[in-house]
Amino acid sequence: MSSLVFLTGATGFVGSHVAESLMRAGYRVRCAVRATSDTRWIEGREVETVTIDLSSRSMLEAALEGVEHVVHAAGLTRARYDADYFFVNAEITEIIASAAARASVRRFVLVSSLAARGPDGGRGPASPYGASKLEAERRLATVVESAGGMQTRVLRPGGVYGPRDTDLLPLFRLAASGFVPVPGVVGRLQPVYAADVAAAVLRALGNESEVAGPLALGGPEVHSWEEIAAALGAAVGREVRPVRVPASLFLAAGTVAELTAKLLGRAPDLDRRRAIDLTRLDWTCELDPVERALGWRPAVTLQEGLTEAAAWYREMGWLRR
Repeated sequence: MSSLVFLTGATGFVGSHVAESLMRAGYRVRCAVRATSDTRWIEGREVETVTIDLSSRSMLEAALEGVEHVVHAAGLTRARYDADYFFVNAEITEIIASAAARASVRRFVLVSSLAARGPDGGRGPASPYGASKLEAERRLATVVESAGGMQTRVLRPGGVYGPRDTDLLPLFRLAASGFVPVPGVVGRLQPVYAADVAAAVLRALGNESEVAGPLALGGPEVHSWEEIAAALGAAVGREVRPVRVPASLFLAAGTVAELTAKLLGRAPDLDRRRAIDLTRLDWTCELDPVERALGWRPAVTLQEGLTEAAAWYREMGWLRR
């Protein structure tokens, strides 16, 4: 019988791609969903779903029965308060890891973020979100040190894009109108396609060797903002003009959007954390470590990925033809 994987975040953007890859690889998949989750990305799939509060140790005990591997891809990327990041991203990770260790889970894969490392040349996370992801990694390591017996793999994807992503959809729509605003900095980025991240998760599950430390995931090429704008234009079939926006305006927009969202009682689409991330100089990574550890290399170029994403957006009616 194939191995049973307990997957969190399966109803989200990255997690739904992971769910598909696991199924295609022959794993049995048990997806954790909340009572309020939008399950459209896994509806009709051959997966088991369990409605659960991931902070409940008793519910986790039942959900982890018979599970051999855990893939923890759930997380909070936007929040009203910094404390929310640390509760969802760090404390919940510790609770799940502790439950997994007690259930004798063999391997635990944490989908973290390059934000846990921070921008190139930095001294650590540049935002509360990144700090919460780094704390999640630390708490997972502490659980394993105290409990033992469970292998861990920590993956740190950079900016992930692809079908089902809503964060970059506004940029596609702007590109279709003929212009794309870009930060007024000389930045370099290394976006990674969602299906490539899912392939890395499969490698992490199937690899039997010891893996030391978090592994950064990025796309096959490093790009400037102008190159990304041009690729967006090609993806939507339109020549675009990149419009440079001063970093101070990005930061001001993030601050205003965050304060407005708090007044309205919701999480902001743009906040200071995202504005800071966008205006940092470089977000790139070396791929040799993950290739040596897992035999993984990204397969999808930025142009290929953006073109596929644009086609999917059109099919869904999210982007005009």
